[in-house]
Amino acid sequence: MTIDQLGMVTIKQLRRKHDLKSYRNACRIVKQLEPFIHTTFFNKEKVLYLNKDGREFIGSTKEVKRNALIEHTLLSNEVYFHFNCPLDWRREHVIELKSDMKKHEIIVNGGLKIANKKIIADASFTRNGYTHFVEIDNTRDMSDNKKKIESYIDAFKQDRLSILYIFTKSKNRKRKFESWINQYNLRAHVHTFEEIN
Repeated sequence: MTIDQLGMVTIKQLRRKHDLKSYRNACRIVKQLEPFIHTTFFNKEKVLYLNKDGREFIGSTKEVKRNALIEHTLLSNEVYFHFNCPLDWRREHVIELKSDMKKHEIIVNGGLKIANKKIIADASFTRNGYTHFVEIDNTRDMSDNKKKIESYIDAFKQDRLSILYIFTKSKNRKRKFESWINQYNLRAHVHTFEEIN
């Protein structure tokens, strides 16, 4: 279930989540899971994700494939641990904004259709009555990052009980994010991964 919730995990991350004691003991447990998981390597660490049998065993429909987003997923897991493993942690959380009819009317087959804006947060969870949105920045171009930050402005106008957390890999990128947050007056916090490990 943990592997399904997080998408992909390292053995170290499984140890942290389930207090598996030694690395050797964790490897013994992972060996028992072999019929249900795929394994790959990233930065010399074994990474696990569910195979078809594993998904069927727990009743999951979320298929994960080995792709270029391994690092992004593993960094997202580090944020999950930073927030003490929220029970309602959701990856790839879709936020759909209510449309303003005047601004977003489009004509489809002779009729009107409202075009809603969507934001896909890397993760989200709730705590103390607030919805916390998480963005993981590891390789995205900064111009794309700025557009995504701007999209949160509309979301936060509609939902005043939201907070954005951005986690990035460098201090320079952190400073850039902080300048945008101040410019747009967003309820947000920026951290480097170095600061949370």
